[in-house]
Amino acid sequence: MTTFPFRVLALDPGGSTGWAVVHQDESRKTKVVDFGILRKDLTLTGIEHWFAKVDLVVCESFLTRPKEARTGAFDYDPMETSQVIGVAKVLARLHSVPIVEQSASVKPVGYGFANQKYVKGKKNMHAWDAVAHGIYYLVRQKNGLPLGRG
Repeated sequence: MTTFPFRVLALDPGGSTGWAVVHQDESRKTKVVDFGILRKDLTLTGIEHWFAKVDLVVCESFLTRPKEARTGAFDYDPMETSQVIGVAKVLARLHSVPIVEQSASVKPVGYGFANQKYVKGKKNMHAWDAVAHGIYYLVRQKNGLPLGRG
């Protein structure tokens, strides 16, 4: 059973990690509490405090695509996205918060739920990508209302 408000820390991991804290109240309304970008902070120390204040962490997943890997796209790559996902999993466990991974493919729908326009490949959108992931989760999994509705 869900208790309200239900808070989610959403992450768009990478060398620059977008993050957002979104919540849903008892009337199903969703809102963005805070969001931003961590640049070159693979340890997530800048937002570690949020892990203790949320009910769930939603993190964009990262899968190595075989066709892309065979081209050498990941040769000598430090795999920063994977490192951040690993750190998020550890912090979630240390704070006894469940973590779920979400495909990047949900972002266009998440942007719609967040009352924003998705532009594929647009630079410096990591924070809004995180918002999209968080709102998408609340709408699809918790029956929340998209931003600006209700």
